[in-house]
Amino acid sequence: MDNFERSEIVIAKILDNAIEIGIQEWTLQFSNLMLDDEYAPYFYPCLKWLEAEGIIRVEAYHRTIGDIAGGVVQNISLTSYGLVALGHTIKIGDDTDKMSEAVKKVSSGEKSYAQVGDFLGGILGGFTKSISS
Repeated sequence: MDNFERSEIVIAKILDNAIEIGIQEWTLQFSNLMLDDEYAPYFYPCLKWLEAEGIIRVEAYHRTIGDIAGGVVQNISLTSYGLVALGHTIKIGDDTDKMSEAVKKVSSGEKSYAQVGDFLGGILGGFTKSISS
């Protein structure tokens, strides 16, 4: 598994948690993703990437010094753009799914789209499509 595939899995796990929990008071820490330690270096960068792309909103980061994925992230929620993007039907490889279903498939380990580069592109494509709609 390469670094892009690890990033894909961490992003899917973060989004899957955000979808499941909705908009409410909550905290997320790396251990909630139920991934091996090899994914820890991707936790904060993936959160920051999702936030920078406008897909999620984060109230606060409370990082632990000296622990690459330590600490908690407070009140992650999908933005309106993120919700619209996850609701779009997209074609990834040979499959046509709602983006939210693709997130669940990657999060559960059922699928990996990193080899074709379509998972993250699908999120951003849905995001871009939602802006132009």
